[in-house]
Amino acid sequence: MKILNEEFIIRIAVSGTHFMGKSTLIADFIKNHPDYKFEIEPYYKLQDEGVMELSLEPSLDSFKEQIDYSIRQLNEYANEPNIIFDRCPVDFIAYAMYIADQESIDINDSEISERFFDVKAALKNIDLIVFLPITEEHLIKYSEENPAYRKAVDECFKKIYRDDICDIFPGHNNPRIIELWGDRMMRIKKLENCISEME
Repeated sequence: MKILNEEFIIRIAVSGTHFMGKSTLIADFIKNHPDYKFEIEPYYKLQDEGVMELSLEPSLDSFKEQIDYSIRQLNEYANEPNIIFDRCPVDFIAYAMYIADQESIDINDSEISERFFDVKAALKNIDLIVFLPITEEHLIKYSEENPAYRKAVDECFKKIYRDDICDIFPGHNNPRIIELWGDRMMRIKKLENCISEME
């Protein structure tokens, strides 16, 4: 965590595969903490700026663009107090890892790995990453044509967050990484308790 003008501030990123309730968690958090600024995920930012067109077919190139934007995003708001991001560079590495796995490519040998150094540096600008994993005990209801894809990407997230197989985390508990699951009330309570512990 960082101190600015003698006030406690924190930068949060909510991360995980699609249809995990990231936007819902962020909305609930903002409702309780209106002093926080919300940054939408790079995919939609790039669409709004006309850089990226809506595509149903993900590609390594599209994820490289999103990683680069997310890095710039974190660096731009490095000294911004109280901000919550929808996704961070880790998300796009996880999705790229899924594609690389389908093509029998080690993510560390792909062009994506060229971004790892910059990702590691940018992650120092986040105080807390909230990872929403798929769990058997608290399954999220969703409408998805390809649940296998969603689950496979979740496994990529778990390899990155739990095993740091890409060696992208700065270390020394910076950023802090927590996993949240449960219903809406449980998640927001766990998140707020975590932030209270960090103050």
